Amino acid sequence: MNEQNFDCHFCGGKVTAQRVDVMRHWKDRYILIENVPAHVCTQCGERYYDAVVAEAMDQIMKASETELGAKREICVPVIEMPALYPSPQQVGAAVHDEPAD
Repeated sequence: MNEQNFDCHFCGGKVTAQRVDVMRHWKDRYILIENVPAHVCTQCGERYYDAVVAEAMDQIMKASETELGAKREICVPVIEMPALYPSPQQVGAAVHDEPAD
């Protein structure tokens, strides 16, 4: 990982080198990639990846299941958001007031 120092593009916070876990989605599958070198904002949490790291994650995503050699699998629950919260249309309808005359 490149040890350059820079400030966060979004909030201006300090960015430090860390190892993180990354969940990626591609072609109807999710893969958790652990121990990924990243630059992480200490203020807002925004992550930046060196080009070689981003390319390596893309190659992992494109690999077949047998090529991956996953060390373990995890079960992830799938929950549909409208089941838990009102839809944007319902929320919008609830907060709109009639215009004042």
